[in-house]
Amino acid sequence: MFSSVGRTGEAFDDPDVAACYASRPPYPPELHRKLLELAPGRARLLDLGCGPGKLAIDLAPHFAHVIAVDPSEPMLRVARALGAEHENIRWVRARAEEVELEGPFDLIVVGAAIHWMRLDIVMPKLKGVLRPDAPLALVNGDEPGEAAWIDAYRAHLIRWVERGGGTWRDPVHTAPAYLDWIDIQSRESFSSEVDQSVEELIEAEHSRATWSRAAMGAEAASAFDSELRGILQPHAVAGRIRYRVDTRLVVCRPRSEPRDPQA
Repeated sequence: MFSSVGRTGEAFDDPDVAACYASRPPYPPELHRKLLELAPGRARLLDLGCGPGKLAIDLAPHFAHVIAVDPSEPMLRVARALGAEHENIRWVRARAEEVELEGPFDLIVVGAAIHWMRLDIVMPKLKGVLRPDAPLALVNGDEPGEAAWIDAYRAHLIRWVERGGGTWRDPVHTAPAYLDWIDIQSRESFSSEVDQSVEELIEAEHSRATWSRAAMGAEAASAFDSELRGILQPHAVAGRIRYRVDTRLVVCRPRSEPRDPQA
């Protein structure tokens, strides 16, 4: 059975989880171009729940100031190293609910960390620091989306969720809680092809809360890796596999109060 560590945002305080993030694939380049198009100005960017800085680092050359916030010191340690050349990034260790923000921001980006946040606290705060013509961009999706082995890969994940006593919920087709707290302006998807070693993809899985080695335990994590390796290796060429990443973008404005479900 998995421990409770992998069930909450506390999993991201684990240095091993932070180190494994380096094996996650990058977001599609077209996503970054779209995010830049959305910003009405290039003075200030906020990356909330920045993790190892995937968005903040790529966008930093285009903004005068970048504020990147995350509660995990191990994540920020990785981010500072990866983004060392960008002196305009200020890395802030704080929870989204507690950080003091000084606006206005020309763009706020939030990745999958949105699922760990208290929306009743965070969304009114973001509404207050966004420029009136600036958007909140919610970004999600850096897992394999299409490949010859994708069905077997997903079946493997479902088996292991159920083996750990959980119930599988498809992240693509499960309605997120934040929908009541935003006014959507547009939705878009971006795709890119990834060429990665089998071992890198397996390592990337352990950057996800459910599959953190601390949550699974050493024996279960080893068995998980062995089974996944057996699925991937027949499709590998010289130890490398190809797959497509599909990243989803929701462009919106945050609300100060949730939408009335009766409205």
